[in-house]
Amino acid sequence: MRFITIIAALILMSNSNLLAADLKIGHFDLQRMLAQSDAGKESREKYLARVNTYQDEMNRRAEKLKELKNSIEGEAKKLKENERPSNQLVEKDKEYAALFREFQRLQGGYQDELKLYDNELTRKVLEELTPVVGEFAVANHYDYLFKSLEPFAYASETRDLTDELVRIFNKAHRK
Repeated sequence: MRFITIIAALILMSNSNLLAADLKIGHFDLQRMLAQSDAGKESREKYLARVNTYQDEMNRRAEKLKELKNSIEGEAKKLKENERPSNQLVEKDKEYAALFREFQRLQGGYQDELKLYDNELTRKVLEELTPVVGEFAVANHYDYLFKSLEPFAYASETRDLTDELVRIFNKAHRK
């Protein structure tokens, strides 16, 4: 879809009455803006704080599983060759299996939740960023601002507006 939009923009440019010299074109790196802007950094900190919270929980549960497994293995080693395990050992083994399934389920749930949380944080930053970019383009008389360089084989660094847009976005974000 992005490629089609760019092709359409280039066709419009070639068919317009404007001379190429009259066009004002720039580009910016959205990922770099997200990484370098204050809002992006704040989002990243929130995300990492949640990651750490979940990781601490998973570490506690992993330690509990490890202790239970060591206890089961220790008791199993004490059994004689043909001796049946005690009911207590069988129950511990069942408890371990249940806790391990819960651990795996929780781990998958946390991963899914973190992905959604990251998407939500990024969406909020983009909602705040989009009008800033639009206002910048209008105020500086840009005809086209591209937010990605992927479809281009070359783009001049002199037309890279990322650093300037980060500064403007940071000022707008502080308000």
